[in-house]
Amino acid sequence: SNPIDAKGLLLASIDSDDPVLFLEHKALYRSRAEVPPTYYTTPLGEAAVAREGTDVTVVAAMRMVPMALEAAERAAADGISVEVVDLRTIRPYDAATVLGSASKTGRVVVANEAPRIGGLGAELSARISEECFAELRGPVVRVDGLDTPIPFSVPLEDIVLPGTDDIAAAISTAARY
Repeated sequence: SNPIDAKGLLLASIDSDDPVLFLEHKALYRSRAEVPPTYYTTPLGEAAVAREGTDVTVVAAMRMVPMALEAAERAAADGISVEVVDLRTIRPYDAATVLGSASKTGRVVVANEAPRIGGLGAELSARISEECFAELRGPVVRVDGLDTPIPFSVPLEDIVLPGTDDIAAAISTAARY
């Protein structure tokens, strides 16, 4: 979701003895940050809490993380404290961090671009619902892409994929429970 993690994860992928599929999101190519020139790795399978919060957890990956952070800023203006968990890796994903944050806030939004049926959001929502049921104050709210192939046209892509407004609306919904 950011250039610093991209470098660290790529180097960790190269160093890994296991097969690794490294996904780059085209929408993040123009992201800018001061990246340390030294060699470092970001652990595979370890999420990062990109923003601390107490009312709602947003679990996101790749392009959804900057959008979740922007939506969290909007929610803060309404008095809602949002924790944003950046998965950084999809498989394995850091269940301990995800479940810990879900238990802490009791309200969860899962934001991803994959289709609603059979995607990452379905897995995360199911796991959170199963393992944090007693701590949840309401259902896990999902923000997913539409169940359709991604079009090549940018205006149509914007219709199919979720955005910051969708995440902000989901945060508002989750916070009402």
